[in-house]
Amino acid sequence: MSPTDRYGMRIIRSDASKLILYLVSCFLLAALLTPWLYNAGTLLGEMTEEKSYSRIVDYVGEHARRAELPKYFKRCLLIASLLLLPPLIFSLRLSHNPAPLRESPWAAYLPSHVVARSGGQPLRNSRWGPLQLLAGFLLAAGLLYGTGWLLVSMGWFSLKDPVPWDLAWRKALGPSISASLVEEIIFRGIFLGICLRAFRPATAIILVSLLFSALHFLQPPSNIAVFIQGDPLPEGAVYIDPANPCSGFQLLQAILMRFQNFELVLFEFISLTTIGLILAYARYATASLWLPIGLHSGWIFAYVSFKKISLRLPQEDDTLRYLVGSNLKEGLIPMGTLALTALLVVLFVRIFPSRGIASPQKISAPDD
Repeated sequence: MSPTDRYGMRIIRSDASKLILYLVSCFLLAALLTPWLYNAGTLLGEMTEEKSYSRIVDYVGEHARRAELPKYFKRCLLIASLLLLPPLIFSLRLSHNPAPLRESPWAAYLPSHVVARSGGQPLRNSRWGPLQLLAGFLLAAGLLYGTGWLLVSMGWFSLKDPVPWDLAWRKALGPSISASLVEEIIFRGIFLGICLRAFRPATAIILVSLLFSALHFLQPPSNIAVFIQGDPLPEGAVYIDPANPCSGFQLLQAILMRFQNFELVLFEFISLTTIGLILAYARYATASLWLPIGLHSGWIFAYVSFKKISLRLPQEDDTLRYLVGSNLKEGLIPMGTLALTALLVVLFVRIFPSRGIASPQKISAPDD
């Protein structure tokens, strides 16, 4: 085998190539599964509407009956990421030190000043973990709720009458636990661990944060509608027929078109990138997932619950949409809240300096 062939094989077998293949495969598998899961859920919803089977089956059927096609895609993407995660972990060379720079595929296109000089940063189970989890949750949820109440007092949002506190709590609790655990394990536990083996910390944090924001931004648009024979076609809706086995790929195409909306990119993509930077820094600064899980859980809980109890009010001045968009993720005011959260996170992790970042000379074990 020639040196060129050997070098090409090293690139194909590198952790970075496996990571890219994993991400692409997740979206393709989600697109393939979406119409099948949607049709199965629709059938289950119809069955449970006509007849009661059991409490669990009826509960699943009720949710399947109310869920729209974009939500099925999100669930399929989560299923695909979990199904493909074990092969990814098994294929990664987590038990070996990364190759020297001169032998690494990264050397083909990375300047030496961004390449890691150590073996990454292993996760550590700190005895302060539960405190970091609680502090992260209270910090993120408290500041985001504070922003919400500020916007209500300014007349940009209003509370529903009556306020559905019970519904908001029930709708927010599940996603705040499940999404924060799964996403932190995948993004900050695995992806950031891989990048810390190849890049220096700042470069790794930025790359994983951009990846995090891109994957969250690539969600089904709000104008997706399911084609039903005989129903009128509202203007502006993107219609997809779930009976077509390729409908999931049509939905994937509509998702990619979101990058053409400049204001959407400005509002949502930048906000998601900022959130990713805060979470990645929290993971690196504490060498654990406790704090980022707490922060992530707090943001989801506050965002979902506030969305359930409030309504966005129309404004006469159209330029105000740059200050606040349709929710607590969009606009300059929510960005200011994230900036304040970032500052407080930096101050908080300084309480645990000796338990957080190990010196580069002492880091020799690969990331978990």
